[in-house]
Order: sequence, then C-alpha cells, then structure tokens
Amino acid sequence: MELSSIELFKIISVLNKEIESDNLYLNNIYQVMNDSYLFRLHQVGKSKKYVMVNPKIGIWESKYDIEKDESTGYVTSLRRNLLRARLIKFEQPPGERICIMHFETKKGKRKVICEFFREGNIIVVDENNKILSCLRKLKVRHREIFPGSTYEFPPLRAASIENFQKEDLEKIHENDLEIAKWIGRNYSLSKKYIEEILERINIDKEKECNKLSSNEIKKLENEILELVKVVKSHDLGVWIAKDENLIEDISLINLEHSKKSEYHKSDSLMDELDNYITLNLSKNQTVTKQEPINKKIIELEKSIKLQEDAYKKNKNKAVELRDLAVELSKANSYNEILEGREIEIIKHRHNIIKIPFIDSEIEIDKEISAIKLSSLCFDHAKKLERKIGSIEIASLKLKSDLDKIRNKVNKQEESKSSIKIKEEILWFEKFRWFVSLEGDLVIGGRDSQSNVNIIKKYAKQNDLVFHSEIVGSPFFIIKDGVSDTTITETATATASFSRAWKSQSSVDVYYVKYEQVKKGAPSGMSMPKGSFMIEGKKTILKKVKLELAIGAVMHNGKHTIMSGPIDAVMRRSLSHVIIRPGKRKASDIAKLIKNKLILKLDSDISEIYKGKSIDEYLRVLPPGGAEIVDN
Repeated sequence: MELSSIELFKIISVLNKEIESDNLYLNNIYQVMNDSYLFRLHQVGKSKKYVMVNPKIGIWESKYDIEKDESTGYVTSLRRNLLRARLIKFEQPPGERICIMHFETKKGKRKVICEFFREGNIIVVDENNKILSCLRKLKVRHREIFPGSTYEFPPLRAASIENFQKEDLEKIHENDLEIAKWIGRNYSLSKKYIEEILERINIDKEKECNKLSSNEIKKLENEILELVKVVKSHDLGVWIAKDENLIEDISLINLEHSKKSEYHKSDSLMDELDNYITLNLSKNQTVTKQEPINKKIIELEKSIKLQEDAYKKNKNKAVELRDLAVELSKANSYNEILEGREIEIIKHRHNIIKIPFIDSEIEIDKEISAIKLSSLCFDHAKKLERKIGSIEIASLKLKSDLDKIRNKVNKQEESKSSIKIKEEILWFEKFRWFVSLEGDLVIGGRDSQSNVNIIKKYAKQNDLVFHSEIVGSPFFIIKDGVSDTTITETATATASFSRAWKSQSSVDVYYVKYEQVKKGAPSGMSMPKGSFMIEGKKTILKKVKLELAIGAVMHNGKHTIMSGPIDAVMRRSLSHVIIRPGKRKASDIAKLIKNKLILKLDSDISEIYKGKSIDEYLRVLPPGGAEIVDN
C-alpha cells in the first residue's frame, strides 16, 4: 500500500495538531520492522509520542510497542544529526508525496525530508538545504542526492488538488486527452479517486475532454470541490475496506461507485493507518526473520540425518568386526573364515594383502596368524565404538540446537499476531513515587532535570520539601499537615533513592517548607543544575535507614510497579519484594524481582507482569547495587 498525496496531506494536518503547544524533543530513533524508522518524541510531564516513517509507504503516529532492530546503518546517522532536537512542525510541499520534519538543534535548524515515491528516501539537510545524510544516494538527470550536495525537490509534475480552482476547467474542452488521463496529469491525485469521481457523475474515464458537455464539466467541478472540501476539513474519519480482519484499502471518501469492496466509515485515520500498516509490517518482519531460521532448521535436520546414518553404519560394522574377531580367535587359519563369510582379500604386493572389510588402508602380512588378525579386528571395532560415542554427542548437540531454534520459531509465531499496544505512562511515573500508608501520592526527582521540574512545576505553597544531606539526592515533596508516619516514609524514600544507597550507609534527611526553597543563587554565586538554596531552619531526621520494597500494584486503573517504604508498598501491593543496599548488579536484581513478583501473583495478573520489560523493573530501583531480603 502507498499513501497518496491527499492522504499524506491529512496525516500531516493531524500530526501538526497533535504537537500544538507541546515542546516535543527527539528522545531516540530506532530502526524497526526492517525498513521503518521509529521517532520517539519526549514531552515533559506527558506521555511519549511515536512517529513511524517507512520510506516506501508514508508517515503515521503509532501506538504499538514494536521490537527494535539492531542499531546499525542509517539510524546511527539520524541519531548523530538529530538526537535531543526540538520538533517544530511537519510540512508537505503542495501535491508532493513528501513530508518534511522541521527540528531545532544546538547546531542550528535541521530538516528531515521523507520522500515516499520510488524506493523512498530519508534525507537530513541543514538550514541551507545542504545534505548532511541520506538513506539512498541518487543521481538522475534533474537532481542529485548525496552528502554535501544541495537538496532540490523533484520536478513538480502536477498541481496539488487542494489548490483546485473553478477556472482550471475553463479550457478543458479544447483538449483531446482522455478525461482520466487529463486529471491525472494536471493534479496530484491517485487513480482510485479519479475513478470514483468519474463513476459518480457517469463519465467514461476514456472519454475525450473535447467531447464533454457543459453539464458534465460542471458536475466534474462540483465533485472535485467536494473532494477538496473533505481533504481540507477537520474531519479525521476515513473509509476502509476489509477482507475479514485484514484492511484492503484506506480512502478519504467512500469508493462505493468505483470499487466492488464495501467501505465502512472509521473515526480515526491515524488509528486505521497504524492498525493496517504497522500490524502488516510486523507480520512481514516475522516472516522475513524466520527465513534464515527456517534455512538453519533444514541444515540441522540434514546434519542430524547424516549423523544418525553414520551412527548406525559404524555401530553395525563394529558388531560385525567383533563377531569376526571371535571366529578368528578360534580358527587355525584366517582363509577359511574369510572365504566362508565371502570377505574379499586383495593382493596388494609381494606377501602383502589388504582386507577392505576390516580396514581398507591397513597393509597386512600374508602370513599373519588368525589370532593376530582377530586382535586387529578387535582394535578396529574399539576404534569405531569410540567414533560412535563422538557421533552420539554431536548428534545430541545438534538436536538440542534444533529444539532451541524451533522454540524460538514457536514464540515468534505466537507473537506474530499479538503485537502489544504501548502502555500509557501515568504522569507521576516519570518521577520517583509511592503512595503512603495514609493514601497520599508522594513524588520525587529522578535526576537533576526532574528535580527542577518537581520544585518549579509541582511544589506548591505550604508543601514540605525533602532532601538528603548528600550530593546526589532527589527532592521529594508532600503536602503540609500529613502525619509523622508519612514524613518518616518520605524521609526513607529520599535517603534510599539518594547516592547514599551506593555507599551502603545511612544518611541524614531534612525537610523545609516550600517557601524556604530559593530557585536562584545569591549574587556572585552559581549552583549546579538541579540545585536550590535553602533559607531558614531545617527539620533534620538523623541516620535514616536505607531500605525499600518493590511491589506489583494496581493504581489509577493500571497494573504498575511501585517502589518505596516497606509498609507503604506492602499495604497496596499484590506481591512485593524487599531490598537493601548490596553488591549485585541492578540488571540482575531487576530480573530476580520480576521472577519473584510473578511467582506470587495469580495467573492472569502474572501474565501482565511477565509482559513488562526488564527496563520497567530497572526504572524503580535505587542507584547502585542491591540484595533481596527474604520476607
């Protein structure tokens, strides 16, 4: 499926409406689903937005949690030029299947030009349109695309349908071109819309323009104006045609006259695009990823078959050699035994023979005794049996590898149709947080920037502000008038999420009124980012113990992970784990916590927490190593 210029016009209108009044920053870029690029946009205090770009299809906003590919190739160049840039707007050159993403970076303005025709391209240019990077280099008659050159748009082949005027049809009767071709050459409009317009007014698409009546030209004018009205409207609805559960086509108008499929109205263009394109790309990616795996499975199956055949052949030969050895050990001459068994004896040279049945390479004295030949058979049988042991070990390893790969394929099959929708992050989950025993939501800083946000945006008159007596501490805030229990809990959280956790020693914590926190340094002094001046008396809590609990909780209708003071977490959690400072790496502790929480949950809820990434568990841990306390 390809998006037409008018569908792209609508998408860009929706995207620009989505970013109105928001300060969106480019947090990261990922390559996903082979040829697509996911732009993760961050806005302080709000959920992240995800914009998907596929050079062969188009651009849309996605709600799905998509598996990221390895960060190689062009995505590294995009990151180098754009990370932490502020998104300004989306733009479409009139009538073009092109979207321009405008960014503001520390090095100046940057534009990401996404071309959705031919093989597609993603080009980064500076404010002078100098190309900084491109997905694909291009050299054709009318333009060149490569780093260092100046970007130029492709020659405009047709006018944008959004700019249609009644006067455009005044001289149509002077043209002998077929009407469908005339519309296609003069306006950037896809075939399906041209055919629908002509079917609605009963004009044969092959009818020549100079044979159109005045009435037909008037009807054509009205239909085009109706389409333009739809394109420019604020209606975000879309018409879709489905084949069972698969979407066949997406259109801005009902194509009931020109298509056999039945179209139904949907309220959201962006959702339908996301459902149709993202899910289909995800399925295609799974198939593509399985191709080398399936090839590996075939290779392993062949290797296992060869090993099994070799095992049987060598085992049978070893048995036959042992039987022959026993017979030879009882005989006076080897000739009668070999002749009786019809075993070939080859005269190699003077007094030297070879017996291929025993070993085709060994040269044997013609006068060898039967007992010595028996010993030779026993030795060769033992050699084959040792070989059989090696074959058996190799075969078991191959079968183990095959089972692992088949399990991987089965997991991919299970996930192929179950791509997850991203969970909305609640506003307070961007900070350190917990709900106290008495039900108060307590929030704290996660880093210097969130410390600033906590004080400047969330702290209010008469709030209590907590901080540890150590460099590298979060600010926590609670409402004045809370109980001593909540004050103690907040002090524990402030200490435990500070740098004191790394040193594994208790720390003093103080709290003051919000009015005592001064946002600017005194004249002639400077303060590090995230720091504030405190004026007046501090209330100090001495040697606050470092301990936390991590729990699976339901809060605000969402199953989430809460970390905080032990009693507060235990009160609200479905299952919990207690931790203290230790030497185990955070990543290892996060895995252990995930497993322990899941084991204590009912099956339905445990599936929810199984589905959460390790990053979500890591996010709630304090800075530094930890140990789990058996509870």
